[in-house]
Amino acid sequence: MATPRHKLVDEEHAACYHVTSRCVRRAWLCGYDPFTRRNYSYRRRWLVERMKRLARCFAVEIFGYAVMSNHFHLVLRYDPKACESWTDEEVARRWFEAFPPREDGRPSEQRDAEARELLMDDPERLARARRTLGSLSHFMKHLQITSPCQATTFSIRYCFS
Repeated sequence: MATPRHKLVDEEHAACYHVTSRCVRRAWLCGYDPFTRRNYSYRRRWLVERMKRLARCFAVEIFGYAVMSNHFHLVLRYDPKACESWTDEEVARRWFEAFPPREDGRPSEQRDAEARELLMDDPERLARARRTLGSLSHFMKHLQITSPCQATTFSIRYCFS
């Protein structure tokens, strides 16, 4: 029987983890899918770029990764306390780098500055953003979601390294 994630991840101390995530329902992450006869190779670059962008924002440092046809592996260092030392401005900057404000479905740089100010003026929202950016579970969740329709494509496992 699998161990629950909350028992594997130490929310108090920095540690290194081997994290894996696989596709479910016979879905293919990358490469040629013989069942649907479609090529999903383009997703590999997209996933790596997204992984690196989110790592710049969250309290994780990626040491290595491997993207396979139906799953990926990450070796990372997770420091849940790192976000406590970030200034409010740093939290807001990281938050909107990870989740840019959108206008008509496209990122809006003009709204970015306004949204940062609104976030810094709301202590509750800022605290929630800080908690989210300091969460390994949220990092993995946002790494995998590209749209609400694809939210259940992955299954996650954490392993100790």
